[in-house]
Amino acid sequence: MAASDARIRALVARLKAEGYESAHLDRLKASLSLEEQVETLEAEVRSEIAFALGRTGRKLEAAMLELELATEALERAGPEEIEAAEAAFEAARLRALDARRDLSIHREAIGIRQPGEVARWYPIPGPRRTKK
Repeated sequence: MAASDARIRALVARLKAEGYESAHLDRLKASLSLEEQVETLEAEVRSEIAFALGRTGRKLEAAMLELELATEALERAGPEEIEAAEAAFEAARLRALDARRDLSIHREAIGIRQPGEVARWYPIPGPRRTKK
């Protein structure tokens, strides 16, 4: 808030408290009220954006954890379990790729322009198939 805005707000508050009446004061109160409403709305929007971005990030973290578990299961799988483990790994890998893409899009949509950062932070392996 600019210094002149602070001075005007203080003047309006003082005159309002004193019970002063004036058409000029009424117009100033109305304009300040609108500014306050806009500031409140902007703060709410920023809060919602941050919450949504956090939710998108948590979805990616969960997908990465599922991929980690599927990777471990694939590495432990015996010959009779390998096909199911490969299928589970691939499904988890695709979910992680989707979640990582969603976070990248979300970040770009809110103005965080750092392409490649999310992929660097969350590396996802390629498909893994065992030889049959």
